[in-house]
Amino acid sequence: MSDNSNGNSNQSKASASSDRMQHFRKQVYYWVKQIPYGKVSSYGRIAKLAGFPRHARHVSKALGLAHSDLKLPWHRVIGSDGQIAFNADNPYYAEQRQRLKKEGVRFIKGKVDAGFFWSPHSSAAGDISAEEFFR
Repeated sequence: MSDNSNGNSNQSKASASSDRMQHFRKQVYYWVKQIPYGKVSSYGRIAKLAGFPRHARHVSKALGLAHSDLKLPWHRVIGSDGQIAFNADNPYYAEQRQRLKKEGVRFIKGKVDAGFFWSPHSSAAGDISAEEFFR
């Protein structure tokens, strides 16, 4: 008599993992859509807002998998250092930079001016970072 419990367990784990990734992508897409015109956020901040801190690289992957019908403002997501994450010789680098400049985003020495970073939470004292919010 064979025992299929291990096979069922593996299928269950795979299904749970798939559900978790789907949930992650939906959260990423939601938060990226919230970034206002003329503002930027980082992959890390989006990961934290999505409920998956320390998964910044997965934000990039999720955006790469997004269907164009979603019309996500992917160009508003940059590295935490303020730089566009694509290599300068990649065509997406030029497209992202052009889109951001068209929205009025200012670059200083290859980095987005800090005043253009967006945070969804504000206090009476002004905008707070996601890092401060999640402390």
